[in-house]
Amino acid sequence: MQWNVAETENWEEMRVFVDTALLPIYLYRSGVSVSEHVLRMNYLLNVAAAIEQKLKGRVLLFPVSYHFADEQPAQPIPDGFDFCVLLHFRSDRVRSVEAETGRNVWMLPVGDEELESALRFEVTVDVLYKEIIRFWQTNRKQ
Repeated sequence: MQWNVAETENWEEMRVFVDTALLPIYLYRSGVSVSEHVLRMNYLLNVAAAIEQKLKGRVLLFPVSYHFADEQPAQPIPDGFDFCVLLHFRSDRVRSVEAETGRNVWMLPVGDEELESALRFEVTVDVLYKEIIRFWQTNRKQ
C-alpha cells in the first residue's frame, strides 16, 4: 500500500493486514550535484516502491523522509505498526531512537553503486524484499 488517496481509501479495512511501515530516508549532502541527488533519490524511491509491490498487502510505503546530512535528527517512527523498516543508502548514517530501544525497527541499507543499471536494480530489490521477509520471520510476535 502506498501513501496516496486512492490506496488509502480502504485503510480501515486493510489496517489489520498492514503491519509494516517502510520509510525511505534520503540524506542531502552539500558538494553533490543536483543531478546526482536526483538520481540517488529516484533510485531509493524506486527501490522502495518495488519492494512495496512485492510485499503488497502487508506494507505501507511512507513518503521519503528528507534530511540534511549534517543536521539529521533521529528519525521518528510511526505508531501502530509491528515492524518499521528504514530504507537508506549504505553510505548514510541514519539514526532512529526507537531502533536503539529495541522496538522492531530495522535499518535496511541500499547499495549506492551502479544506480543506472537495470540489472543491479532488480537484484537489489530481490535481495532486500527477501531480507524483510527474514526480518518478519525472526521477529514475529510469539
